[in-house]
Amino acid sequence: MTQDAGTVPDNALTYSNDLTEADVIALRDFLIGRLEDVAGRHPEGSDEHAAAVGFSRLVEMDSLHLRDYVNAWRDVEHRHEYPVPARLLQQEIHFGWKHLCEAAADWRGHEEFDTGRWNELRYQHAQPQEFVDATETDDDGREWRSKAHP
Repeated sequence: MTQDAGTVPDNALTYSNDLTEADVIALRDFLIGRLEDVAGRHPEGSDEHAAAVGFSRLVEMDSLHLRDYVNAWRDVEHRHEYPVPARLLQQEIHFGWKHLCEAAADWRGHEEFDTGRWNELRYQHAQPQEFVDATETDDDGREWRSKAHP
């Protein structure tokens, strides 16, 4: 599912708040498939086999946690209440997705890699992006100032 360089697929993700359980499952399955291939090419007991198996366990655990957070976020969106602050859920989703995408990044050229969905996302939702878009740096590039309040 690769894309041509410079194109943005119709199904591209922009914000981590838009992640679905299906996104997490698809990326997990892709990673596990690659790791099973690696483990299968090396004998049990080898460092390579152990690394692939160990990493696949981490991917499974991280994916399970991320799915839980994504599903909890859907509850927050629909009910506007949850025993955990919404901001915490958003952060867990954002960084959980970032970790899985970093793990998959070197397989970007693989024919099954979904370049539209499996990317690190800079923002959790539109509001932080709007803030950054409305700011600028000084000439020295160090200090941020709002364009609305010079």
